[in-house]
Amino acid sequence: MCPAPPGAAEGPPRKDVRARRALTAAALVERAEVAPRTPEAETVLRIHRRRREQHAAFYVAEVRDLASLWSEEDDGDEKALHALAAAAGLRTKLGRGEDRLRDAHIALTDLPGCFARVAAGELPVDWFEWLLRSVLRLTAHQRRQVDERVAAWELDAIDVERFYRELRLLIDWFGRAAVRETPEERRAVHVRPSPDGDGTACLSVVGPAPEILALGRRLDAAARAVQDAQRGALETGAPLPFDLDGEALRQQRHLPLAALRYAIMTRSALETGAVEVPEPAFRLSVVVPVLSLLGRSHAPATLDGTVPIPARMARQLVASAPTFERVLVDAATGDYLPAASRTYRVSHAMAENLRLIDPVCAVPGCARNVMTIGENDHIEEFDLEHPARGGPTTIANLHRLCRSHHRMKTAGLLDPERDETTGVTRWRIGNAAVSEVRRDGDLVTRELAERLEEAWDAYLTDLVFEDLVRRGEFDETPQERAEHAEEQRWGEHLIDYWSRPDTGGPDDPGPPGLELVGGGAPPPF
Repeated sequence: MCPAPPGAAEGPPRKDVRARRALTAAALVERAEVAPRTPEAETVLRIHRRRREQHAAFYVAEVRDLASLWSEEDDGDEKALHALAAAAGLRTKLGRGEDRLRDAHIALTDLPGCFARVAAGELPVDWFEWLLRSVLRLTAHQRRQVDERVAAWELDAIDVERFYRELRLLIDWFGRAAVRETPEERRAVHVRPSPDGDGTACLSVVGPAPEILALGRRLDAAARAVQDAQRGALETGAPLPFDLDGEALRQQRHLPLAALRYAIMTRSALETGAVEVPEPAFRLSVVVPVLSLLGRSHAPATLDGTVPIPARMARQLVASAPTFERVLVDAATGDYLPAASRTYRVSHAMAENLRLIDPVCAVPGCARNVMTIGENDHIEEFDLEHPARGGPTTIANLHRLCRSHHRMKTAGLLDPERDETTGVTRWRIGNAAVSEVRRDGDLVTRELAERLEEAWDAYLTDLVFEDLVRRGEFDETPQERAEHAEEQRWGEHLIDYWSRPDTGGPDDPGPPGLELVGGGAPPPF
């Protein structure tokens, strides 16, 4: 047990946090550093009133609704269903829905005093959400102590910097008595693709500092050993170790340590002792639009179903692949061409198509990647005893689910229905919510289809134009030809006159008129 800070029995000290002056309209305008009785000042006051009244009321109502979905007695499946319902209502990812449910529960049960100040418009919503994040590592009893003290502050008058500073001091008081994961409990490895879609990703390893430092030193020692080996190989002409792209051979120089650390980490065998690691169930999928493959488009490809990569990188991957699989789709919509099976088991080709359609779990809000670790599921259940009566094994009646949600769907807690005409799937999430999801499509194919449609429209326009030219629709009439000739004659006359060195003075009357040709009127200039 960690020793409690002094005075832990009584809790953290009670500090009288007050503002030097009340937050009147004049004081607010002064803080905003705008001139009083100006449009800017009115805007500041209007924003303040809206945040204090409308925004606070909306937030309080939403938190109360979310908190009604939480129950301490709920088992894991019930909590998961309520998180799905919250995510559906908020139109957010499942992880965010889980966080909002947790925060709403804490707000009403552990921070009732501060939540009441929010409802009164005295504690800004942004401040309260920061308070929620700050107390997550405290116990329920510690959170109530924080709530009692913060709710007594002069929240409707102190400035934001004072609030954050005092709150940080209050939370820090708990010190080691706060509930925190140990470094050992925080051991994890995360893979995060770049949000820029530039073809890169980040692998981060979190754990106790001694272990991570030891790993770094072992990796560094291995890189230096390989670097020495590369030096020797260059001198003797032997094969170069860990020369991934042949760069060291081309440059006739060993690779830098950073490149070697990467090569060793990504190409070395993972040691699992006596545990036998099976071969991957599925290969890594790269989906490349055919026009990008041919170099006629720069539309991106996708790696593992969700990670965009530049067309150039995709072409390099395809060029080095021993084989690749063609997947036929509708050129305009990106829908995969139908295939059917008379058995419950999904064919290999159909499974490949499903992984491309549903690279993440099809349950609304779930963000788990199911390209490799996932399960195929019949939307309308397949009847093993009478296959003709149940749902068919077709692309239109299949989707991929993560294992957790597949189990919940099998148990009847999740019930999807797909409209065959629109492709929209209607999900019943327990008795809590209903969410409609349009079937995923190949966005890259649709992008290329738009370009093809634009090219087709341009082609049709050219055909119409050529037909009009053939029919003489743009030919000039004799009268139009005469008028154009007269305009040209007058234009040449004016240019000739005004380009003389003796013209253009203040008293210059302008060029003389020309004799009209064909009895027409002179041009209007």
